[in-house]
Amino acid sequence: MPGVRRAFTIALTFIAALSGCSKAPPTVNPPDTARLIVITWNMHGGRGDLRRLVGDLDAGRLTRATPRDYILLLQEFVDREDAVRSTSRALTLFASPVRGASSNAILSTIRLDDAHTIDLPRERQPRGAVVARVQLDNDSLFVVSTHLENRLGWLRGLFGDRARGRQARALLQALPDGHGIAGGDFNTMLGPNEPAWRSMLQRFPDTPDRPAPTFRDRLVLDHLFFDVPDGWRVVRRVVSDRYGSDHHPVLADVQTR
Repeated sequence: MPGVRRAFTIALTFIAALSGCSKAPPTVNPPDTARLIVITWNMHGGRGDLRRLVGDLDAGRLTRATPRDYILLLQEFVDREDAVRSTSRALTLFASPVRGASSNAILSTIRLDDAHTIDLPRERQPRGAVVARVQLDNDSLFVVSTHLENRLGWLRGLFGDRARGRQARALLQALPDGHGIAGGDFNTMLGPNEPAWRSMLQRFPDTPDRPAPTFRDRLVLDHLFFDVPDGWRVVRRVVSDRYGSDHHPVLADVQTR
């Protein structure tokens, strides 16, 4: 797969031990623990406060309950050390540079299998996606983090909806079969009639209706798209706190069977 050589995978393991204790007590998830939380977030060139977002997620402040597992689909991710410091939980990170130190990334409490990079058709700047597979009990699904073109030159149609449409089609052609979740900054500034938005909805039919603005309180640029197994339920919302970025995170509570 093109672009794989530019990618890197890091297993982040954290071990906490109490002084004088040979074995920590087992962790028991409360009955109201959320099964899976998925967040997509453009970190604004690494300016977003990942540690604070993950801390709020771990503490249950972003959800109705502490999540058992979560997957963060990140764009403009920069600081790998910040990911290391963000939590006491064991995480797996897969990131692929796009421009300089800026990367698309997946940060997950679930092991990432078959992680790889997808290069998208270049318009004004390099664009791409990262994809991996996760196992939830008896169900396997892919997860994707991507970032599409925001604008082009005047002579090519400034806002680039056709360019984003071409990139979305290339992404969909490269994705594996089966159930999956796609998140990212799709830059759909012209609204739901954009080709990229329409084609993603066709491929991911379980996407909730009525998305809210994620940028400057008026543009729906950031999306989570879903194709999930029968019996699963997805509730999606935009987080009010931007955590230092210029984009709001989009959060989904995924209830499995």
